[in-house]
Amino acid sequence: MTEISSPASQDPLVLITGKEAARLLGCCERTLWKMREAGKIRCVKIGVAVRFTRAEIARFIESQSTPLKTLKA
Repeated sequence: MTEISSPASQDPLVLITGKEAARLLGCCERTLWKMREAGKIRCVKIGVAVRFTRAEIARFIESQSTPLKTLKA
């Protein structure tokens, strides 16, 4: 399956829904909400709507990455 992506959909400041953010993170929406409530991932609230930026999703992924270990020869 091929996704159609426009330049705007890849903009790191475009707001995405929780469903889209959870899909990008490979988790369920409930896990995303728990991470948000724990302060692990930031969101943007507009009225009652909760949205995330692609930049925040990328930041969260980077913060969860473990450093590569160098092999000793």
